[in-house]
Amino acid sequence: MLGTVLIFIIVLAILVLVHELGHFLTAKKMGMGIEEFGIGFPPRIWAKKGKDGVTYSFNLLPLGGFVKIKGEDGENKNDPDSFSNKKIWQRLLVVIAGVVMNILLCAVLLSVGFLI
Repeated sequence: MLGTVLIFIIVLAILVLVHELGHFLTAKKMGMGIEEFGIGFPPRIWAKKGKDGVTYSFNLLPLGGFVKIKGEDGENKNDPDSFSNKKIWQRLLVVIAGVVMNILLCAVLLSVGFLI
């Protein structure tokens, strides 16, 4: 039973990491400011600020993750690196990037599985 729960948490963490990485990489590519990239939900266990100014964190509850993009809540509308200040197609790409990354992960894992 404990092994099953542990495997579930590991698989979920991989799916969440890939999903959030899609949002993160696309937002960076579109020139948006990233404030934090977190795996799990707070409270924080560990955090480190990278050279790029992004806070990378691991949090206590391993059932999700997040990318905090500057201006995603509508504030900082006039900042050039704000989510709110970008064109609609750029915002749309950031929003759908997580799902696209999960589909790509699925394709890669199925391909490897069929090769084996």
